[in-house]
Amino acid sequence: MKIVHYYRETEAPHSLLPSVKEQLKALGLGLEADKLASVHTESCFNVQLKGELDDASQSRLEWLLAETFDRQGLRFETSSFDVSNGDELLTAEFGPRMTFTSAFSSNAVSICQACGLPQVNRLERSRR
Repeated sequence: MKIVHYYRETEAPHSLLPSVKEQLKALGLGLEADKLASVHTESCFNVQLKGELDDASQSRLEWLLAETFDRQGLRFETSSFDVSNGDELLTAEFGPRMTFTSAFSSNAVSICQACGLPQVNRLERSRR
């Protein structure tokens, strides 16, 4: 079994930055909170495959995972956080454990199978 990763940058809610700063200050980390200038988010799709995907199948999977209005925003094995512009980055990822199959994964695998992608054994989404 092989696991491949797709990343899609998403827009953070406007209330996220003030909320994070407030939480840091509540923990006594006010100086660190003041250094925080922005919060960026992305969805990570962790796809477990039973076999290799041919070009047509990979294209179909990418079509399912991409945003309808931003097809170019989906990246294979390259996170938008991997590119550093000199700023100090802190990355945290939240998602299900690999030992737990979520309802999202069950539905996503059913959709993949209905779209002719029997190689997809599991598909979990996490957020960074």
